[in-house]
Amino acid sequence: MDESLKVARVIPLHEKGDKTLVNNYRPVSNLSVFSKVYEKCLLNKLEAELGGFEGEHQHAYRKGHSTETALLTIQAMIAEALDGKKPAILYSVDLSAAFDLLKPDIFEKMFKDKMSQGLLFAILDFLSNRKFVVEVENQRSKVVSLDRGCVQGSILGPKLFTLYMYQLASIIPDAKVVTYADDSYVFITGNSAQEVITNAKSCFLKHVDYLTKIGMVVNQQKTEVLWIGKDRPSDTIDLNGNVLNFADEIKALGIYINGNLCWDKQAEFAINKGKKLVSSFKFLRKYLTKDQFLKAASAHFYGAVFYASSVWFERCKGRFKTRFKSLHFRLLRTACKDYGLNRSKAELTKICKRATPEEWAKFATASKVTKIMRDEQPKPLFTLLQRTLFVEQRRCGFGKFFDGSKTTKGHQALQNRLACMKEIIEPWLDQELNDDEIRILMKKSFFNYLKI
Repeated sequence: MDESLKVARVIPLHEKGDKTLVNNYRPVSNLSVFSKVYEKCLLNKLEAELGGFEGEHQHAYRKGHSTETALLTIQAMIAEALDGKKPAILYSVDLSAAFDLLKPDIFEKMFKDKMSQGLLFAILDFLSNRKFVVEVENQRSKVVSLDRGCVQGSILGPKLFTLYMYQLASIIPDAKVVTYADDSYVFITGNSAQEVITNAKSCFLKHVDYLTKIGMVVNQQKTEVLWIGKDRPSDTIDLNGNVLNFADEIKALGIYINGNLCWDKQAEFAINKGKKLVSSFKFLRKYLTKDQFLKAASAHFYGAVFYASSVWFERCKGRFKTRFKSLHFRLLRTACKDYGLNRSKAELTKICKRATPEEWAKFATASKVTKIMRDEQPKPLFTLLQRTLFVEQRRCGFGKFFDGSKTTKGHQALQNRLACMKEIIEPWLDQELNDDEIRILMKKSFFNYLKI
C-alpha cells in the first residue's frame, strides 16, 4: 500500500463545554478515497475467509446484528434467570481508547494460521507505518507516526477490531458474553448467591488479564455491576482489588437495564428526551412544510425516543405509555398547527399517517423477530425463538409462539412477549419475499391508519 494513502487528516469537532479543553472535542479521522476503495477490497476478501469468525457473542459490524439484538440477548438472559429464580450478575467493562490500541504483532500471532498469507500480509501492511496530522482552522500540526491501532475512520478497521477480540467468550467459558465492538457485557449465574459472587470474581480476573495481554487498557473503576433477582448478599463486591457498589441500573448500549427488568428509569429518560425534542420541533415548524416536518420527526424524534423499543416499551408501566402517547399527539398537533386542539386524535393520525407508540413498538418487535427467523441470526436468539415457534398455525386470536414462562418477570423474554402477538403471520417468514415486501405487509397488520 502506498505510504501517501496511510496519512489521516484528524479534525477535532467540539462536542460540549469549554472550547479550550481538549477532552471536549471528538477527533474525526479523514482518509483518502483511494484508501477506502482498497480497504473495501480487503474487507470483501476477509469476509470470504473469516465471515462469522468473530463469534456468536459479537453483535457489531455483522449482517443481522445490531445494538438491538445485543440488548435483546441480554434481556433474554436476565428474563431466563428471573424465571428460574436463579441469582445472577451482569457486569460491563470500560476500555480506554480501545480501537487505538490494537497491536499488529499480536494480530499477526492470532491469525497467521487462520487466514491466507497474502491477505494477512496485506492487512499488516495496511496497519503499519500509519501517520496522522491534526488540522484546525487551516493550521496543521507536524506529522505523527502510529505504531498501533486499527485506523479510525476506515472501513476495514472496525472489522479488524472485532476479530482481534474474538477469543473473549472462550477465555471466560463459565459466563455468557455479549459484545458490541469494544463494549462487553458478561452474565454469570449459579445455584446460590455465593456461587455467583465467586464465579464473577474468577471471570472478571480472567477477563481483565486477557484484555491486558492483548494491549487493552481497562478502566476498572468504571466497571458497572448489576445484581439480578432477589437476596443480594451485600451492597458491594470486590473485583480484582476494586470494591464496587452494585448498581440499581446500568446503561447498556444506550438504554437503562434494571436487575428486575423494571423499565421506569429508561421510560423517564426517553420521555425527558422526547419533551426536549417536541419543544425543538415546535420552534422548527415555522420553517418547514408539514411533509418536511414529519420526515424530520420520523428520523430524529421517533428514532431517538423509541430507540430499541422492542426491548423495553411493551413492558413499561401504563402511566409511561400514556405519557409517550401524549408526546406523540403533541408532535402531530404541531405538524398540523392544531394549537387550539380542534382536531381529534383519529383525524391527526389520518392526516399525518403516523403509528402510535404502541403500534410502532409491536411493529419493531415483529420486524426484528422476522429478520432473526429468516436470517437465522443472531444464533442465540434464533435458537430461542425456534424452539418456541408453533410449526402449525394456532387457532384464531393466538400468536405463533408459546409462552413457556411461569412468573411475571419471565414474561419479558422475547418469545414470551410474542406469545399473544397474533399479527405475526407465516408469509413473513417466506424466503421468497424481500425485506421491502415484508415491511409493507407488516405495516398493514400493525398500523391502524392504513386500515382507515
